[in-house]
Amino acid sequence: MELRHLRYFLAVAEHLNFGRAAAALHTAQPALSQQIRKLEQELGTPLFERTKRYVALTALGQELFVEAQGIIEAVDRLVVRMRDTSGVPSGRLRVGSIMPATIGVLPRILPSYRERFPLVDVSVTTVGLDEQVRALVERRIDVGILRSPVRDARIHTAPMAVEFFCVSLPEDHELARRSKVTVRDLGSTPLIMLQADRGGSFNTDVSALLRRHRTKPKALLEASDVAAVFALVASGVGVSISSTVFCGLSFARLVYRPLVPRTEIGTMMLACRRDRRLVPIVRSFVEHVAGLKLVFVPPGD
Repeated sequence: MELRHLRYFLAVAEHLNFGRAAAALHTAQPALSQQIRKLEQELGTPLFERTKRYVALTALGQELFVEAQGIIEAVDRLVVRMRDTSGVPSGRLRVGSIMPATIGVLPRILPSYRERFPLVDVSVTTVGLDEQVRALVERRIDVGILRSPVRDARIHTAPMAVEFFCVSLPEDHELARRSKVTVRDLGSTPLIMLQADRGGSFNTDVSALLRRHRTKPKALLEASDVAAVFALVASGVGVSISSTVFCGLSFARLVYRPLVPRTEIGTMMLACRRDRRLVPIVRSFVEHVAGLKLVFVPPGD
């Protein structure tokens, strides 16, 4: 049995789809299927139940899945230790980030990180929550910045910033003349939110906030992404409950105001695969972000 056979097996077991597993491994599907058959022949037992509609692990396949994970993780840790003789992180770090973090958070992280670790080449891709978890599992990105909850046991998450709700308004809106805006004030104006499949836990928290304060906006409008939300706000279509991560950014015809009562969001997370937490380049980024103790205060504080 070769390590590559175990890696092929784990890829299929994680995806339960030979086509997606082959794509993640950058190999052809027939070649992958052939290697899995060789492994099954060597072990003398089928590892997958296959039909035209689905792929599932057999009972023995499930046992091998647990054991193979431990073997591959141990080998990967050993390789990292053997290669990392200098103790200085180097190489390419692939960061996946949700749009709010790409715009408002990474500029607070990357300058100091790049100064501290000049041998690390950082690349950034803006990726949605669901796709980001898949990208971490498939090792297409090394770390992710996303919003909780993440319901995948293979992914480790940690809080990375303190942020609060604020309100983004057109500069000529009547509420923009106030130094602070209450949640109840939002009952008199249309509210713009991200589409349900894009907003995730942020939308859930906004809805819970409105319910707690028995506030029903005049209308609820949806936008496809953060840029579209701010474009609609700046155009005078409505207002939006936003995160204070945006308050340091300037958008034409748009202003921010604190939302009272002051409410912490607390769902932005830094994520990585559990089995890669000790990889030096990943650990360097995670520890650097933790050391920054990021706080995004409401405007005017």
